[in-house]
Amino acid sequence: METFEKEIETSEIAASNKELIKRFYHGVYVEWKMELADQVLSPQFTSHDWSNDGSTGPQAFRDYYVTLRLAIPDARYEVDDIIAENDKVVVRWRLLGTHKGRYQDIAPTGRAVTLKGIAIYRVESSQLIERWVVSDLYGLLEEIRGFSAQ
Repeated sequence: METFEKEIETSEIAASNKELIKRFYHGVYVEWKMELADQVLSPQFTSHDWSNDGSTGPQAFRDYYVTLRLAIPDARYEVDDIIAENDKVVVRWRLLGTHKGRYQDIAPTGRAVTLKGIAIYRVESSQLIERWVVSDLYGLLEEIRGFSAQ
């Protein structure tokens, strides 16, 4: 009986973490309500895709997405899958939008863009503490560089 109760508890934690991610993606990546990031992200939040400079927390997160939204002002994320187990939640996503602003050295192309990726989040005390992202950002950048050179 103790094993069964432990499985139920583990399942409830995973379900709660999954709901947290759903709320986060809708509020932050669809409605762009960055105040939700302040609530959901731990002050120690580390993203292993952009925080190579050591920056952490909600402000580093906000700074990263300001740059993205300048390049793709109509950016929105669509979630294709969410899988949760214990303290980890995996999200398969697509970023959709139009390249209307400069990004790094790339002039605006006016082209529709799609970036696909997978993110793994770690949840601690009902906050996102860490994430790992794998996406084809390099391929997308090469694609829009090609468009801007034409």
